[in-house]
Amino acid sequence: MIPTFVIFPVLVACVLIASGALKLPQRSRTLQSFESFGVPAALRKPWTAVALPVGEIILGAALLLLSGSAYLVAAALSVLLMAAYLVAVARSVAKRQAVDCNCFGALSTEPVSQITIWRNAGLTLAALLALVLPWMWLGVPIQLALFSLSDWMWLLAVAVVAVIGIIANLVRTSAAPVTAASSDASGQDFELVEQGPDLISDPSARDQIPHNLELVSGDGSPELLYDLVVVPQKTTILIFARVGCGSCGPVLSQIGDWSRRLGDDAQIIVATSSSRASVKKSYPSALPHTYFGARAVTDFFDADATPAALLLAADGTIASAPEYGSEVITARVEQLVASFDAQRQAQPQG
Repeated sequence: MIPTFVIFPVLVACVLIASGALKLPQRSRTLQSFESFGVPAALRKPWTAVALPVGEIILGAALLLLSGSAYLVAAALSVLLMAAYLVAVARSVAKRQAVDCNCFGALSTEPVSQITIWRNAGLTLAALLALVLPWMWLGVPIQLALFSLSDWMWLLAVAVVAVIGIIANLVRTSAAPVTAASSDASGQDFELVEQGPDLISDPSARDQIPHNLELVSGDGSPELLYDLVVVPQKTTILIFARVGCGSCGPVLSQIGDWSRRLGDDAQIIVATSSSRASVKKSYPSALPHTYFGARAVTDFFDADATPAALLLAADGTIASAPEYGSEVITARVEQLVASFDAQRQAQPQG
């Protein structure tokens, strides 16, 4: 037996336990990441947001404590879980979606990237080695009991290096300069909703858009929201979203296509607290439709979660209350696109 092999199950177990413990208090973010990573709706339930981190903790403990066939089962499950994480991350990166990892709860707020892929690939490999290498079935306790003094010194050295690396990463994160994108973390992310409010079909029952609500265009000039809607005389879908909000990714990535399909019948305005640079980098197709400095507009419409969307009529009135969640917003936009398509087809050809 090569004593160094024990590092693989220990590494995977520690990652699983840390991931589960840090993820457990962040159930709403876990639900958000489920949607962002394309988890089927049937599994995006409050109980699964608890079951996943609890399962990670149990699986990590099993790798550390069990031996024999029970250890091999735990190791095989670890391989499957790590491989599933790797596939989910790789798909999101390939689609250029700015999805919050939520791998370690509140400690992992950055969007997934190539670095995340390499990290998950390494963990998947470690889990596989913990399953297939010789003597792994003995389990961690028995392997540690067989350690010599030199083996313990080697393990201590590895532990010290790992701790230094973790501390260095935390120091680098805490010392990072605060940018405009960091303000995106303020506010609450969406909670899954079953359905949104109906449109206010009676114009006399609608409230007017205040004439003093300002947004900032991409070139830095202030624009009144009322003018942005009334001057072009277009039905407007007002979307609140931000870079770094995982569930906003599927919405922001479709803004350009939605706008093209809506044509001259309607327009999309994205109101965000993110910086222009972050939107340009992550969602360039959404940039022409994006306005910044959205705090006042967000407060007025009580859009306290992202992504959110509401409908503004061409006469400058508010045609709906905010609705939340990328699936709900996507469904509403697709309904609007289909409605305008039907109207165009019904017009006599001349």
